Amino acid sequence: MQYMITNVVEQEKFSDEDWLIRFENKQTQHCALTALNTFDYYCQNQIGLNGKSKDTMITKYQTWFNQDKSDIRSICLSLDKFVRFMTKDHNDIIVFRKGEHERTFEKKTTKTIKLYFSFIKAYLRIAHGIKITTEDVKDYVRFPKVVKERRLPITPPTLKLLFGKCDPERRALYYVLISSGMRLGEGLSLKKENFHLDERPIRVSLRAVDTKTQESRDSYISSEAYERVKPIIDRKGNDEYLFHSYSTIHRAVQNEVRYFTRLREKLGLLQKYPDSRRYIYNIHAFRAYFHTKASQLHGTEYANALDGHTGYLEQYHRLTEKEKGDKYLQLEPELMIESTPIEANKTKDQLITALQRKMEKMEKSLKRMDLLDD
Repeated sequence: MQYMITNVVEQEKFSDEDWLIRFENKQTQHCALTALNTFDYYCQNQIGLNGKSKDTMITKYQTWFNQDKSDIRSICLSLDKFVRFMTKDHNDIIVFRKGEHERTFEKKTTKTIKLYFSFIKAYLRIAHGIKITTEDVKDYVRFPKVVKERRLPITPPTLKLLFGKCDPERRALYYVLISSGMRLGEGLSLKKENFHLDERPIRVSLRAVDTKTQESRDSYISSEAYERVKPIIDRKGNDEYLFHSYSTIHRAVQNEVRYFTRLREKLGLLQKYPDSRRYIYNIHAFRAYFHTKASQLHGTEYANALDGHTGYLEQYHRLTEKEKGDKYLQLEPELMIESTPIEANKTKDQLITALQRKMEKMEKSLKRMDLLDD
């Protein structure tokens, strides 16, 4: 009797660290790590094995998945409990402790829950070979409904209050954000080389690697913003970030969020949206302020092109560089927060000059068509 000998090759091992380094963007990597930690808190809540709860849960998933008839239902129903876990506060789970200060697990927004779930779904498949389809998720997992509160606009008096209480370097950063529509991380990525100081309005080129969408783009800053950022540009080296000295943008973002939290508390701007942890006054409100002003004057497509939303660039890219600049000059007065009358007049003069150029161009065009007498 002959026996067939089968060599079983051990599967490639793929650790949590291997999975995390797949994300080149540091902020995305941090978000993936937070999702993984949140899943660990859930497993700890379900199983109660300190330090081994996640591994034990995943072993259970693998057993269900690899048996003769995969038990996808059990895996998905467990993940459905994970979703419900994230919708509630858990005061018994400490997520941060420093000295006498500690922070417990707080419920997540619907958007965050869906984001964390997508990370864990990908993690289970890539790191552990547990494949869950979109149809499986639709059948067994229920996400909380999205509650859309109308966002309240931040007003110039509030902006003046905020800007008046922060240090000059942060004031410069805030003016750059509000006059360009950049995200916080994009603003913190800026160096001297990003600014085209010989142009009016001043154009700012963002590298693809520094944007959320991984697409390079140009925006502009107001003369008011340039007045405040110029001293920083003058004293910084070519390879230095303008607004921080951290080695990574992610750490700089975290620091700025902490600073703004303290500033908001100092000024008593602590209003939140109903049934939400979101504050009305936050750094993202600067970007929203720009978007509102730009879309009101030149349309949503123009606003999206400057502040970096994808899918709205086709019409904008048909404009010449001069046309793009002229449009911003028309928008600039709407983005002024506390300029002196002299600077306001300068901006008006720039706008008048731009309009005069357009009139001259139209006049030449009409002459060529013999529709206007010499």
